Amino acid sequence: MSHLQSSMMVCPFRGIRYNPSAITDLSSVLCPPYDIIDADQQRALYSRDPHNMIRLEHPMPLSTGQDERERYRTAATMYRDWLRGGILTEEDEPVLYVHDHNFEYRGRRHVRRGLVGAVRLRPWYEGVFPHELTGTKAKQDRLELMRACRASFSYPLGLYEDSSGTVADLLNASVDDRPPDVTACESADGHQVWVIRDPEILEGIGAALGSESIYIADGHHRYETGLVYQGERRAEEGNPSRLHAYDFIPMTLTAFRDPGLFISPVYRVLSGIDLPDPDEIERRLGEYFSIDYIALEDVIERAVPVDKMALMAAVGLREGYSAELRPRSGVDLGSLVPGEHSSEYRTFNVSILNHVVMARALGINPDGEGVSYSPDLVGVIHAVQNDEARMAFLLAPPDPLLVKKIADQMERMPRKSTYFYPKPPTGLVAYPFD
Repeated sequence: MSHLQSSMMVCPFRGIRYNPSAITDLSSVLCPPYDIIDADQQRALYSRDPHNMIRLEHPMPLSTGQDERERYRTAATMYRDWLRGGILTEEDEPVLYVHDHNFEYRGRRHVRRGLVGAVRLRPWYEGVFPHELTGTKAKQDRLELMRACRASFSYPLGLYEDSSGTVADLLNASVDDRPPDVTACESADGHQVWVIRDPEILEGIGAALGSESIYIADGHHRYETGLVYQGERRAEEGNPSRLHAYDFIPMTLTAFRDPGLFISPVYRVLSGIDLPDPDEIERRLGEYFSIDYIALEDVIERAVPVDKMALMAAVGLREGYSAELRPRSGVDLGSLVPGEHSSEYRTFNVSILNHVVMARALGINPDGEGVSYSPDLVGVIHAVQNDEARMAFLLAPPDPLLVKKIADQMERMPRKSTYFYPKPPTGLVAYPFD
C-alpha cells in the first residue's frame, strides 16, 4: 500500500482492467453482478466471449458432481492466465475512477455518477453503515471466490452525503475537458470511465471522504465477506502493523443527492401458499386499512405503481384491479410492528407489510417458503393474472434519505427492502487483494 492509501479511509488502488489492445469491444466481456444472473443468462454470457468476466465472477461447474470448490480454483487459474497473457493489465500506480452509468428509468435517460475506490474495512457502525438484513448463502460463495482468486471482481455500492459539494467539485474537475479513458455500450446502458491520476485531486477526494460516513446501498454480503477475508489474512500473516490491500475493499461511491440515484421497490409475490379466499382477505385487511381499487392498466402506466397516500397495494383480490391500502383512521399500524424500533422503521411500508399484512392478517411468514421477490412490476402483475402466483404486493420506493435515517439509528430495514437501480456491471475494474 502507498503512503496515501495507508492514511485515508477511501484510497486509490492499482486496479486491474481489460487490456484495450487485447479486448477491443469491452461490452462483450462485461456481465451483471453474480447475484442477479440466472442459469440461462450465465450460459449465454459464457458463450458471448471466451474472456467474459462471468468466468471469474460466477464460474460454472465443469462437470456434474464436481467438488464445488473446484470451480473457484478454475476461476483463479483463469484469472492468473489472463494477467500473464495480457488480457488483463494492472495500473502502474494507485488511481481512483469516475464511472458515469447512463441508463433508462421510467421512460427517461439518466446518469448516475460513481467514484470507484478502495474503502478501509471497518466493523459496522464505525464509519460504515449497513441498511438492510441479508442472507448467508451468498457470503460463503463470495468468500470461497476471494480465497481462490485473491481478488474482487464486483463490489458494493456505497452512499455518502457530501453536503458541502466538495467531492462533486473534485470529481467534476477530474473529468472536465477530457474524453473518458474507457467507454462501453451495453444493450440499454452506457458506461464512461475516467482514471484519476492527479495527486492533488486524489488527496482532496481522500481528505473530503475521510470525514464522511458510508452507507452500504447494495452488496452488504460482499462487505461482510471482505471483513471475514481480512480477518483470515491478518491471522495468517501474524496481524501485521501496517495496512495491506486486504484491509480495504473496492466500492462504487455515489452521493445521496446524485440525480441518477434511484431505488426501485422490491415487490412480494405469494405462490404455493394456502391463503383464505379473496373476500376473507379483504375483510381481514379492512381491520387495518381502507381499500381503494385501481385498474391494473392504470397502475402499469403510472410513474409510481402505488399512490403516495397509500402504503402498498395488493394484486389478486379482484380480477383486473390493484387494491391500494391506506392506514385506517384510528389504527396505529406502527404499534403493531414488534420489537424495539424507531418510528421510521415502524412506519416503513415493508415493515408494515411484513408484520401487519403478512404475519397478522394473512398468518404467513414474510420470509418463508412461497414468498419471492422481484423489482419487475409488469412481470409481477402478469404472474398473478396468469395464475402463476396467488397474490402480489406492490410498494412505493423509499427515499434514499430514509435509508440513511434508519441506518443512523443502528437499525436494518427488512430483507429485500430496496433495489438500487441499475446494478453496475462487473468487468470495468477488478481489485487485487495482494
